[in-house]
Amino acid sequence: MKHSIIVQTKDKMLIKTLGLILYLSSSQSEYLFRPNLPMGEYHLEFYKAYPCETTKNHPIQFNWYFSKKTSSITELKGNTTLLIPFDDTLSLDANLASWGLTGGWVPNAYILNTKKACSTVKHLFGNAFLNYLEGFNIPTNKCPWPVGTYITSGIDKKKLEDMNFPKIFFYGKYKFVFRYRNLKNEVVSCVVVEFNVMRPWETPI
Repeated sequence: MKHSIIVQTKDKMLIKTLGLILYLSSSQSEYLFRPNLPMGEYHLEFYKAYPCETTKNHPIQFNWYFSKKTSSITELKGNTTLLIPFDDTLSLDANLASWGLTGGWVPNAYILNTKKACSTVKHLFGNAFLNYLEGFNIPTNKCPWPVGTYITSGIDKKKLEDMNFPKIFFYGKYKFVFRYRNLKNEVVSCVVVEFNVMRPWETPI
């Protein structure tokens, strides 16, 4: 009788142990199952920003760069210099290039040609647009931006991710070239931003 009780006790302990293992496995399965699909939800990792043509003295200059503040915080720094207003008389030509499988940039992954540059940028970049204006101390959150030189002490690049872009996109390395033109079709500004589209759980190397 005593032996039977001991066996039953051991069986119950074994069942409880197996139950705990199964519970932990099921509760972590969603976290552990991370398929490397070519596209899906993502987060952005910006790592470069610079003028397209450093020899051009454009009337609108986005002199940006990224600087590491701490091991976990990277900031956008620099200045925005407007010798003419940034407004809706300007048009925007944006070209997204992707990094090729054998290296090198492959243009035209996405192309945007539109008028009313200021309003378009405001719509596309959403809350990131507002964070940019606040960080550079631009005295309005509407279009146009007045003439002036605006300097930032640093904007956490995570604040620049909240855009009205598609929520699902192909993962990879990208370069966006933004060219702004006046009514005479002359380029008045050009800036490049390089970034990675990464899976939600991925971190930069």
